[in-house]
Amino acid sequence: MNPVLSRQNPNLLQTTHACAEVERTVARLLGPHSMQAQGRGPLNAELYDVALAHGGLAELSYGRATRIDFAGNAAQFLFRLTLAGACELSSGREHAAVTRGAISVSSPARASRIETSSDCRSLLLRIERQALEHKLAELLQATPRAPLRFAISVDAAHCGAAVVRDTMGHLHRMHAQCDSAHTATLFGGDLTQWLMTMLLTQLPHSYSDALLSSDARTPLPAHVRRSRDYIDAHLDTPLTLAVLARVAGVSPRTLQNGFAQFIGVSPATYVRERRLEAVHERLRREPQASVTQAMLACGVQSFGHFTRAYVRRYGHAPSVTRGGYS
Repeated sequence: MNPVLSRQNPNLLQTTHACAEVERTVARLLGPHSMQAQGRGPLNAELYDVALAHGGLAELSYGRATRIDFAGNAAQFLFRLTLAGACELSSGREHAAVTRGAISVSSPARASRIETSSDCRSLLLRIERQALEHKLAELLQATPRAPLRFAISVDAAHCGAAVVRDTMGHLHRMHAQCDSAHTATLFGGDLTQWLMTMLLTQLPHSYSDALLSSDARTPLPAHVRRSRDYIDAHLDTPLTLAVLARVAGVSPRTLQNGFAQFIGVSPATYVRERRLEAVHERLRREPQASVTQAMLACGVQSFGHFTRAYVRRYGHAPSVTRGGYS
């Protein structure tokens, strides 16, 4: 496979050659990590990028055998197509050798290590964690109760890998055939929504079996959908059961039963989970804001209970997210 984005985009590392500078520049795009390159002297690394709604498409080559360590609780998923060379991935007890044409995935909920060959070149589709988890909830019609985790590698012969590989090639052709004035429109939110659905339905992950079940394909009743959509749009306001039932046009008991049957949690639990996601994203994007400000902006009233729920979900307190460690 030939390099794909490097023919249209400027090299973001063109004037960056010191290992520490390369690490910082790549981290700004792909997320916090540590990098160790074999050998000494300046790097002739290459990094190209095309922005997408809720993510982007990047091409990366270090030009030297390199080890990259990602900590858990990152902000995005990285779907990696190996264009040339090879790499080895490990995460917990999982280990995989990835060669040209194979797909590998770094899931933000767990730490991972990548060791590349000197000639390794990768195409990386990055998708924001919050956006992909929200899409998963839409497909499941239920709030996921555990972090989404993809298999760390998918063999080149896997049918899902072929779909993802062809999709990345299609994205490249789309980018190559349009001028910069139309890129934002062409690579807009609708495309990203489709990409997220494709990734969740084609690559193996911790919720694959749930997505295949008949329950996951059952449409939400109108009253449950109205209430859910109202919650998503009004997290900063009081969301009592009485308010949600009035919005849905049904009794509180009917709404509770509908959420339990079709979403898998109570309305109150759904509200809490969406507020957890909203506070996490606000603290990640606005580290200058105080934890209290972020909670109030997302409608949180009971700080103590919310903080304990936050620690259970993300593994650390909100103040740690604000400090840039997630």
